[in-house]
Amino acid sequence: MPAQAAVTTGVRHLLESIARRWRNHRDAVVSLREIDGMDPALAAEIAAEAGLSVRDLRDVISHGVGANRLMRRMMAAYGIDAGDVDRQAPGMLRDIALLCSRCQSKGRCEEELEAGTARENAPGFCPNADTFETFGVVSN
Repeated sequence: MPAQAAVTTGVRHLLESIARRWRNHRDAVVSLREIDGMDPALAAEIAAEAGLSVRDLRDVISHGVGANRLMRRMMAAYGIDAGDVDRQAPGMLRDIALLCSRCQSKGRCEEELEAGTARENAPGFCPNADTFETFGVVSN
């Protein structure tokens, strides 16, 4: 029975992952359509408020769904406060967010965060690991 339970758990995790990716994709498509449908000046204003170009904003939307949540959780794993980063190094938080949005390891990031092993394993998959380590040392 334990083997069957493990298979059932594995299948459940797989289906949850597929559903999460589908929702993220659907949300990104809706957001991109909103950006594409608005006045270009308004899109530029919205992007500028985030410190981004419209192109970067589109990139974050299309590739970065869920990245901000993961970024904040990873920062917490390092004991980093986003407000402190923004005060100590203006613009750095934006750069960190862009890297997170373009990251190809979001699934692994989520798994490591769930397992409580994100900080120790981040150098093997996280493009911001060095930055997080530096700020984590400064913050603590």
